[in-house]
Amino acid sequence: MKVNYQERIDLTSEELKTLLSQQKSLINRQKIQTLYWLKAGYSQSITDVALRLGVHRTTVHRWLKQYSEEGIKKFLEILPRPGRPRAIPSEVIRGIEHKLSQETTGFKSYKEIEKWVEENYQISIKYQTLHHQIRYRLQAKLKTPRRLDNGRFHAWQ
Repeated sequence: MKVNYQERIDLTSEELKTLLSQQKSLINRQKIQTLYWLKAGYSQSITDVALRLGVHRTTVHRWLKQYSEEGIKKFLEILPRPGRPRAIPSEVIRGIEHKLSQETTGFKSYKEIEKWVEENYQISIKYQTLHHQIRYRLQAKLKTPRRLDNGRFHAWQ
């Protein structure tokens, strides 16, 4: 059974072209491009559009179903992706970042940070999680004096 997509798409080719130029996200560009190609007759099938866009044909089918059921506004709405929340709340991260930026009252060890977070925010965080967040997410290093070869400590300037 051949489906005539040109009749199912309410917008004109010119409107779709204008919408295409206004899109900022890749996914919305692909969605509008799909509608444009089908409306203008550049593609005759979902499989052809999917191959051109580099997506699976079921994705294109899902887009067309969404467009026909919900309209163009809902079709272009980008929903936030669900995901696991961060182990350390952003409020705590900002507090740690502020404290690390202070030269006189910074932290000397990750255990000290762990204790500080527990006292100020009443949150228990594993050492490994805390280390990873500070070292790799904040790109911060603790300013602790290091031993030199002669056994003395190096003073930070």
